[in-house]
Amino acid sequence: MRSLLWMQALLCAMLLFACSNDDDSNAPLPKPEPKELKVQVAADTKTNTATVNVANAPAEATLSLVLDVKRGKELDQATADKNGTHTFKLPLLAGYEQKLKLVVKSGATSAEVNNLTLPAAEEQYADEQIAQGLQKHKWLSDQKRSRIIVGHTSTNPYDMFVNKAVKHFEFLPNSKFTFTVTSPLQWNYPDGKWSVKNKRVDIDTRIPLGPMLLRNSRIQTLTEKEMAMLTEVDGGLFLLWFTSE
Repeated sequence: MRSLLWMQALLCAMLLFACSNDDDSNAPLPKPEPKELKVQVAADTKTNTATVNVANAPAEATLSLVLDVKRGKELDQATADKNGTHTFKLPLLAGYEQKLKLVVKSGATSAEVNNLTLPAAEEQYADEQIAQGLQKHKWLSDQKRSRIIVGHTSTNPYDMFVNKAVKHFEFLPNSKFTFTVTSPLQWNYPDGKWSVKNKRVDIDTRIPLGPMLLRNSRIQTLTEKEMAMLTEVDGGLFLLWFTSE
């Protein structure tokens, strides 16, 4: 009797062990942990450029670099490759530190990486260089390169002023400034004023809807062929590009 009971107990144990093995074999395999999104920023102050390297994003996700300030605009957008990587290349801006965030969108999901900072480039031109360089040419706007970086607070149509209007800036002696638009309308205001102090340019002019002040303008480049300024207008920040006429 004892032997029979012992055999029954052994058979029960073996059956339970077999059932346990069957349950384990049918259990779903654990999913791998998602990789943590990584972003690295590297700035080169000699070339005034920066790279933002993105890794471990979802494959072919939409990646957007946005200026992380109130009314900040998108600076660049790209698609991650099949490995979830991408490298952005951005210019450093003279006299302006760029605080950015990365927005990642994949299907119905999204994520953000904040506290990305591009240092300001050096403001390399002295006041006398700026004054002489601006007066040397009449400047024709380059709408394809000009852009709004921070949205303005007024109701004036500055999007058209930046991106569509064919503009001519003329910096004349004795602080005289002439502003002309040749498309999509004709407009000329010859009675404006300009000044430069501490490497910053101020322009007091007028558009058809009323006065326009371009304040605290930081010169990004000033050569025989082109000029760019980062200027404040009605709470906004505009990057305006020009070629010499």
